[in-house]
Amino acid sequence: MSESVLAEYAALKNRVDDLRKKERLPYWRLVYADFSLSRIAEYLTLEKSGEAQELLWRLNRWVEEHERELDRTAKPEPAKISIWNADFVQKLLDALQAKITAKNHLIPVAERISFSKSMELAKKRFAEGNLDGTYSELFSLRNLLIARLRRSYRARAAMLLYSRQSTAFGRLPTGAVVGLYNSERTLENALSLVGERDAIWVEDFLELYDSLSKITERLAPAVRKRR
Repeated sequence: MSESVLAEYAALKNRVDDLRKKERLPYWRLVYADFSLSRIAEYLTLEKSGEAQELLWRLNRWVEEHERELDRTAKPEPAKISIWNADFVQKLLDALQAKITAKNHLIPVAERISFSKSMELAKKRFAEGNLDGTYSELFSLRNLLIARLRRSYRARAAMLLYSRQSTAFGRLPTGAVVGLYNSERTLENALSLVGERDAIWVEDFLELYDSLSKITERLAPAVRKRR
């Protein structure tokens, strides 16, 4: 079997694959090329070089015609234009960094570390000139910061209200302050004690418990059915 025929077959197969990857030819127009390649492989296996060369010549002509057609109808790719400029993104970066620094006392340590890593990633992308990636990272970080500050402010408001209404450690606060726990004296006292040191933790705990309570309510009918 001639090595030149094998080399020509391999090269032609690559050209057909290139046409396929461009995704500009309908699948039914590539059926002929796939069929021809399959038949050529069979001829080469049977060492019928004459038949293989004949099909190679026909397929080569088919590929050349379609390559010329695609080149003729090719459209230039539109230039990528970023909707953000460096000055705008730099201002966003500085403003968000200043906000995180100013509200640092309202952010728990674990989330503070996470915010710091996200900010470093945003700065890295900005240094690389990836403005879209920088804005995307800042947008996500800003949303997380807003959600965290809302919970922290809620915790601070609850702590202030509790301190005004309570005259002694053992007194129960109103339901508006504690919500789901106003019937659990022991738990309320524990949360009050923790809240004096870390009101943010209490607020996060209440929010988590509320979510679990809703899930339990949804699952309760299914549990009763099983019984």
